[in-house]
Amino acid sequence: MYDIVSLGELLIDLIPHQDYTADAPSYEAKVGGAPVNVLSGLAKWGHSTAYISKVGHDAFGAYLLKELKAKGINADNVLIEKTAPTTVAIVSLDENRDRTFDFIRNPGAEQLLTREEVQYSLIRDAKVFHFGSLSLTHEPAREATFEALKYAKENGKIISFDPNYRPLLWESAEEAKTMMVEGLKWAHIVKISDEEVEFITGEKDILKASEFLAKVYSIQLLFVTKGKDGALVKCNEHSFEQRGFEVEPVDTTGAGDSFMASVLHQFLVKSKRIEELTESDLGEMLVFANRVASLSTTKKGGFGIVPVLNEVEVLVNVR
Repeated sequence: MYDIVSLGELLIDLIPHQDYTADAPSYEAKVGGAPVNVLSGLAKWGHSTAYISKVGHDAFGAYLLKELKAKGINADNVLIEKTAPTTVAIVSLDENRDRTFDFIRNPGAEQLLTREEVQYSLIRDAKVFHFGSLSLTHEPAREATFEALKYAKENGKIISFDPNYRPLLWESAEEAKTMMVEGLKWAHIVKISDEEVEFITGEKDILKASEFLAKVYSIQLLFVTKGKDGALVKCNEHSFEQRGFEVEPVDTTGAGDSFMASVLHQFLVKSKRIEELTESDLGEMLVFANRVASLSTTKKGGFGIVPVLNEVEVLVNVR
């Protein structure tokens, strides 16, 4: 039995090196892909994890496989694709250390995962199945993702979803919105940013937008992140916000993924059905996730950057 199994993109994030300048840009390679970043946090906190994806038959692909195994993530269903290279994301940081992305992916190996290549037994043996939106951008990975979701639902699994919106990877904004909404329809647990909520609903008021999403798509446990301003949770007729924690950010790449990992960690250790979560439970989840997400911005990249649990337990009580 795995605590969590995830399907999604697996790629290289090229992060600006400390010697980076506009005239002489230099980068360092990090493991990338939102769903696998989530798994890396959960694995670090002692949860059993497995990933479903593809990498290219190249040096980057070999590096990614080595890193997953080193972090204790089962990579038996991370397959090697010989007809396409490993996807590369080039991460740029502005003066506020906020990130923008460019991609080398036309196609990337992870786009070519087929429904027949999915190891469904991993999902059968999981407590939670997690996915993101980037495996929905193109076929055949889109079909593979929906088949995995169908299997997870038929087998009574909790499904979690993080609808990351990366405009450059979609044919159009309309297609992105359609697929992100399709993803929402499957999920019990959702983590979504305030910008993505407005993109999907057209509503600037985050509370109203979250109420709309939860009602229309029957999302039982919904978190809306607001960057440094904290986050909102809506569940079981409870709806409230919690402010963020002040830090000196270095790189915001992994903040959302660290938040998602924190939510799933708390859900797993509380060992309750979603409908049993109390206001106190939700408050604890929100404080924990906000703190971990804030701390994650003090490190580069998004893979394996969450602090150890003992450190989090101390820092959660810092105001």
